[in-house]
Amino acid sequence: MYTWLKHIVSALFALAAMSLFASCDKADGFGYDIVYNGFGEISRLAPNGYFEITRDDGTLLRVVEYGGTCRPTLGERVFFKYNILPGAGNYESCYSSDERTVLDVKVIVFNTLYSAPIVRKSDLLEDEGRDKTIGDDPIRIVNAAFSGHYLNIGFEYFRIPEGTPHRINLVWDNTRPATDSVYLELRHNAMGETEAAGVPLVSETGLASFRLTDLVPEGAESINIRLRYNLDCNNDGYTQANRYITGTFHLNAAHNTYIAGDELFLPENTTTFIR
Repeated sequence: MYTWLKHIVSALFALAAMSLFASCDKADGFGYDIVYNGFGEISRLAPNGYFEITRDDGTLLRVVEYGGTCRPTLGERVFFKYNILPGAGNYESCYSSDERTVLDVKVIVFNTLYSAPIVRKSDLLEDEGRDKTIGDDPIRIVNAAFSGHYLNIGFEYFRIPEGTPHRINLVWDNTRPATDSVYLELRHNAMGETEAAGVPLVSETGLASFRLTDLVPEGAESINIRLRYNLDCNNDGYTQANRYITGTFHLNAAHNTYIAGDELFLPENTTTFIR
């Protein structure tokens, strides 16, 4: 399945990784020449184009340099690449305090994170129409990371060029007997844009973010997750098969705790998604 696209996609991913300034491992302290990856929320806009991002670990980033074309929207979740600029000691901004770390940064690029509430599987069993709307068309997880309250997922899927927006959702299987793991499913509705439609498909990438904190039982500090997706990729091409990623999510998870892939490259939202 999709065999002829496999090598093309691998090459595109490699080129995108280089073009987005592959970040190096974080060393002790900060450095202007180091490119960092971050997840957070646009928390302030100013008329002069200045804006602030609150990183998922609570650190406030004052964006004092930004030359990109994507305009920020207040309250949206974003994935971004940035440099930390020299500040008032150890690169921290003069606005830092004992209560909060503030950094002056140059944002190289940022990308909106699609976000939607987690869907309960019990609700889908009670509503067959909604289950069909959620769909279960092919989708492959490229990267997955915990950050703050969220699970952030970079994924690959297939669509018709210039076609209709697809649906992306995360389903919690709350119908399973109590176990040590919380079972999650990344679900995709291709809106009819599948091989069965008899038209050429192209590979696309996307980023999505889902709030996991609400799934942690009262009194607990963490949950083990088992995350299902249904498209595999290897040297023989693409195959539809269930695959699983496991990890432990902690309340207020450390910034960028990867459970699949790494932070050298994350896919981008090249199209719009709907719930």
